[in-house]
Amino acid sequence: MLIDLHLLLSFPSLFYSYSYRRGASEQWPENSIISMAQAIKDGADGLEGDLHLTSDGEIIVMHDPSLDRTTNGTGLVKNRPWHGYIDGLKSKKEPHVGVPRCVDVLAFLAQEGNEKVWWNIDIKMNNSPALLFSKFAKLMEDNFPGRDFSSQIVLGLWHPKFLLAADKYLPRFSRIHIGFSIPIATEHFPPSKVDGYSISFMVLSTPQGRQFIKEMQAAGKTILAWTVNDVVEIRECVNMGVDYILTDRTKVLHNVLQEYEKLGREGVEAKYADEEFNTWSRWSRYTFWRALFWVFLTIRFNNATKRLDVEPGQDIDFSTGEEILVK
Repeated sequence: MLIDLHLLLSFPSLFYSYSYRRGASEQWPENSIISMAQAIKDGADGLEGDLHLTSDGEIIVMHDPSLDRTTNGTGLVKNRPWHGYIDGLKSKKEPHVGVPRCVDVLAFLAQEGNEKVWWNIDIKMNNSPALLFSKFAKLMEDNFPGRDFSSQIVLGLWHPKFLLAADKYLPRFSRIHIGFSIPIATEHFPPSKVDGYSISFMVLSTPQGRQFIKEMQAAGKTILAWTVNDVVEIRECVNMGVDYILTDRTKVLHNVLQEYEKLGREGVEAKYADEEFNTWSRWSRYTFWRALFWVFLTIRFNNATKRLDVEPGQDIDFSTGEEILVK
């Protein structure tokens, strides 16, 4: 059975919740265990992170497909081994900590006191669905026998091909669509296939996005807005009625939500009655980025869907477009 995200993400007296992108990444090295611990200390209900496979089959937690931006290493994760290379790297940001593996985050979730913390895993399209999910399932089975993580892990899917692999290897886990386009969300990820939607704030703040929020929530689906670091935009998320908010600025979001806790929604609206939410500027940003994203996503979708008729026991490596054998 899939978990009810509305119950999982409830926040006392506010009826919505918030999660932290890559941990408390504004203050600490992103995706590090220390940043995750800080996010929970700041009051987060959940965490967000990305998975990548190394050349020797280890699953690590890192946003970029490359090691260059956040560590003292170089090259693509898929071309570098964990043992003897990535395991010795440190973050560029202080304090200089190592790159976490998926098993390290699972151990963090399993710690006493973290049983209700959930982890939204952002599954990027450069991953191979069956290869990643089969290894993820085996990782849990080998390292945490008898431990059920289905109430703590949410699969964030960009491409519909991942739905098939999720059904096969991780059927008990909830899944949400992560995206930048309402048309793609409604066409390729209907409510019958997912438990919720994680959509860019710029998209949700448009008239089309606001209507999407109402329709999907009426269908019992949860709405997440990403990535919201601006105070005005955080308050607009509350006005739009999203279920939870993804941010890098843990303390800023916590302070805003505490203000709602103290003053109530009407009190906050009265306090900032003269504050203008500049829809036009955000619409301009949305239009520009949607155009770029649409080109990128269309190419990705076309390359992938041309090869969806692969033989049983095979999968598509989205980073190359080539078929691979699933062992």
